[in-house]
Amino acid sequence: MNPLELVAKTLYNFQEKELTIQLLLAFGKRAENFQQYNDVAKIFFEIKDFTNAILYGEKALKLATAKDEKYITTKNLINAYNQNNYPEKSITQISKIKSQNPQDTELLLEETFAYSAINQKDKAEKLLFDLLKKPLTEEIERKAYHNLSGHYFRKNDLHTGLHHFLKAGEVEAYKNKQVPTFPKWDGTITPEQTIIIDSQCGAGDEIIHVRFMKHLKELGMNPIWTTTRKDLHQIFNYNQYETQLIWDNPEFPSNARWVYALALPYYLNLKVEDLGQKPYIKPLPEKEQRYSYLQQDTKYKIGMFWNSGSGFEQAHFRSVDFFDLWNVISNPNHSLYSLQMSDTPVPDSCRNHIKQFHLKDRDFTDTFSIIHQMDLVITSCTSIAHIAASMGKKVCVFVPIMEYYVWTSFTGECLWYGDNVRLFRQKKPRSWDEPLQELREFLNDRAV
Repeated sequence: MNPLELVAKTLYNFQEKELTIQLLLAFGKRAENFQQYNDVAKIFFEIKDFTNAILYGEKALKLATAKDEKYITTKNLINAYNQNNYPEKSITQISKIKSQNPQDTELLLEETFAYSAINQKDKAEKLLFDLLKKPLTEEIERKAYHNLSGHYFRKNDLHTGLHHFLKAGEVEAYKNKQVPTFPKWDGTITPEQTIIIDSQCGAGDEIIHVRFMKHLKELGMNPIWTTTRKDLHQIFNYNQYETQLIWDNPEFPSNARWVYALALPYYLNLKVEDLGQKPYIKPLPEKEQRYSYLQQDTKYKIGMFWNSGSGFEQAHFRSVDFFDLWNVISNPNHSLYSLQMSDTPVPDSCRNHIKQFHLKDRDFTDTFSIIHQMDLVITSCTSIAHIAASMGKKVCVFVPIMEYYVWTSFTGECLWYGDNVRLFRQKKPRSWDEPLQELREFLNDRAV
């Protein structure tokens, strides 16, 4: 590890992200040769600043002289382009170097991702099937099967889709986390056995999958949901999904088995008709009382969420421009409510027209109740969509091209919730023009 990488990664691990970026930019401004630009580009990529990784990767490529330098730098750029949602640039670079090493499976995997990201999913799937015929490392094979899961979800083959999805998804979930000490559940039905459901996943995933505890109960088993989120712990227990907070160091029976939360429908061997399309979560009564004042607003209340500020490295794939959304839903008959947290405030020019809920102690129990008071929720693909859908609220979801599997189906409609969910699908990378026009028509047809 060179000195720049050592200092940058140390700062980054100390949560000094801005200082890390300033350091790299300062070094980048003084870079003079291929190696220096390339070092900066690689570190930016590792801290998931893909815009700067591309900037300095392109500078490095211009100075590369050796054939190997050019090939590896181009591959790094292809990966960065894909991660930054510029798959067209990725495909252009792939076409330039693919003939140099037609058996480079890392490059071939990036190619499948790029075609999927420009919405040529049939071609991406064909390339994936071809890739899987080649000798692959365990990691490449796992990722290829994971990426192929959408092929089966689009056929409504839930079981095969989940099987492929979990090949990489579960491995990634526990890459830096401890696996529970109990034996893993393999789907065997044993009445009265305790099944510990381990939620090493996003909040939205927890909300999606907690419903499947009822299937275990119906089979005579004793399911216990475990979480690190105190607010979801409260919500789930109130809705009679027995939940333990990990920080409380709960004790479980010695014969217990554990299962990864997202694997529940796979091991239960559920089919599409088993997913359940009725509301299954209610907000806490005390929070309902706290936000009951919203009922005094007699206009059509729309909750809006446009930008994912989570730590998810591909949040930019699913974020919608505020003003593009504002131009569609701004209407004298609407009362607009921002469901964003304080890290994404409403722009100054619109703050007099949109109510914000930037409370110091706001958590998911608040968000459930705020959403429960809305007539409609319009959101990007985040936990907000699942909160609204789980309560049966009307919700419009902007679905990116690289869609999450719960939005994938043969008909294009949502299989995991009822008719209260309407999906607006992106057609082109980085552009939400068509989904926004569809939303405008949707609102006009309902005169709201």
